[in-house]
Amino acid sequence: MKKKIAIIGLAVLFTMPAFAELTTEDAISRDYLQYHGYSPAAINAVQKTVATVNGEPLEEPAEMEYYKKPTVNFIRRLYMWIDPSVDDHSFMNDHKIRTTPRYDDL
Repeated sequence: MKKKIAIIGLAVLFTMPAFAELTTEDAISRDYLQYHGYSPAAINAVQKTVATVNGEPLEEPAEMEYYKKPTVNFIRRLYMWIDPSVDDHSFMNDHKIRTTPRYDDL
């Protein structure tokens, strides 16, 4: 009798559905990724990909308005032409990456 109860108990235990506490929405949230040690670049990549897939606009960084001023844009482009390693805040923006400076970079 004890064997039958143990077998039935194990069968019920293994056939119960898994009630996962972590949903897909939770796994891609900024807080979850940050608390699990992902870098800010990886978090931004995930957020950009999710926004692109869902067709939602992604908020641009605040400093992008500053870079749109003509004089600042010219000086920054000139500096980026001299030093191509400068971050131009175009991460994952679907652009063709060139490794050498060209005349139309200015």
